[in-house]
Amino acid sequence: MTNWTVPPPPRPPGRPIRARRVWAGIGIALAAHLATLLLLFVGLVVDEPDFAAGPGLVALLIGQLLVFLGCLVVGVVLTARQDGGVGVGLLIGWAVGLLIAPVAGFGICVWAFSGAGL
Repeated sequence: MTNWTVPPPPRPPGRPIRARRVWAGIGIALAAHLATLLLLFVGLVVDEPDFAAGPGLVALLIGQLLVFLGCLVVGVVLTARQDGGVGVGLLIGWAVGLLIAPVAGFGICVWAFSGAGL
């Protein structure tokens, strides 16, 4: 007779997804969106309202492109490594910020061209 028993089932790979880690990823992505908007706002306050039509808009678009690439690459890599939620949060936060950032940027530009703030 042998004393063979059934081995235990394999452990699931990676960490379980935690809501706290997802919210952290969302916060990081939204902070990156906010940083690009603050770049435009600071440029308007320091320079002049025409900054929004030229170099400010270019800086905003390049910043948003960098946020997109960063969130996409890091989010996919972390999700593939099953990090526990930060990667998923980055992707969700980028998508939410994509809806909010144009509205906020438009509002900043209207504020600058109306002369109310400068």
